[in-house]
This record gives sequence, C-alpha cells and structure tokens, in this order.
Amino acid sequence: MSRPLSRLFFNKKFKKKIGDLVKIVTGSAVVFAGINIYYQNEKFYDAWVMPLLLSLDPETAHTLAVKAARYQLVPEAKLKESCLLECHLFNMNFKTPIGLAAGFDKHGEAVEGLWKMGFGFVEVGSVTPEPQPGNPQPRVFRLNSDSAIINRYGFNSEGHEAVLSRLRQLPPPGQRGGAILGVNLGKNKTSDDHVKDYTLGVYRFGPVADYLVVNVSR
Repeated sequence: MSRPLSRLFFNKKFKKKIGDLVKIVTGSAVVFAGINIYYQNEKFYDAWVMPLLLSLDPETAHTLAVKAARYQLVPEAKLKESCLLECHLFNMNFKTPIGLAAGFDKHGEAVEGLWKMGFGFVEVGSVTPEPQPGNPQPRVFRLNSDSAIINRYGFNSEGHEAVLSRLRQLPPPGQRGGAILGVNLGKNKTSDDHVKDYTLGVYRFGPVADYLVVNVSR
C-alpha cells in the first residue's frame, strides 16, 4: 500500500466518513426491509428473503422461518377461499384441504401466524412428554434439484409442558373463527412405556386441540 493511501485510511475524518456511510447504508437497508415487511410485499420475500434463507444452513433457515411466522412477519393470505374448497371431516369444517403438517412448527410457537397465511389447518409437533434433543446435526438436507428436503430431526421436542403453555394462550376450540389446530403426539426415545406417553399426550392436549395424531414411529 502506498504511503499516501495508508495515510488516508488512518485519517480520522476519512474513518468518520466511512463510518457514517456504513450507518446510512445499514439504516437504509433496515428501513427498506421494514417497509416491505409492514406492507407484506410478496415480491420482497421472493426476491430477498427466500434467497437469503436458501443461502443458510437448512436447519437455521427452518428456525428463522418459524420465528418469522411467530412474530407474523410473513404475508397474510389476501384471497378469500372459495366455498368449493370447504371440507367436512370428523365433525370439523376445513375452509380448505391444504394445511400444514407436523414437522414445521414442532414446538407450537407460530400457530396464529401460520393460520393467517391461509392454511386450512395447522398441526404442531411431534410433541414428546419430556424434552429431548433429537438426532445430532446435520439432520436436515436440501434436495435442490427436486425442490425438496430430507428431515431427520428424530423427534426433537421441548416437551409437553412448554408446548401446552403456548397452545393454552390461543382461543379454545370452537372459538377460533374456523382455524383448526392439530397436535401430533410422539413418544420419548428413552421411555419404557410408549402407550403411557401417547395416553398422556391425549389427556393433556385433548382440551386444546381440534384433533390429535398418534405418531407411531421407530
């Protein structure tokens, strides 16, 4: 580096200008993102958010997506579902047959945000009686050519108590404006009584869920 250029980098005024420029660029980016998130601009998500998530580790991207839904930083469904899509099953009316299966919101963190995205139902879990970490990482793998992923989480769960405390904050069944909640019940890997695990799940989540799923898995 030449001497005049090295002096420039150590010049206080120059360093201050660079610092101010960084602040302006950062602030502008935050404002730009904030405005687009506030107005739920779908093009912003397609052009900026999705490429960013795809550049991250799959599990990190999954975690951030759940957080975004939890704090309702994702676009709400703007189209009203056609009555032709309505389904009646098990004494429940589904506004659309397209729902979110278990495996995305494993811990019941983002139910309301996911409802607002237009899903006919949201199923949380699998939930195990006691917390367990699941399989070691890496355990989620992208299949880019197939636009798919392989999920080998292995029933990672925060446990009944943590998930139940969140779901109790939601309106009770029958008072959710047509939104349907399912809970997927799992068993602990170290449990000696799997039937007891499932029975306990039915007992605890029955009052807060519209339907339950018993996930029998090895």
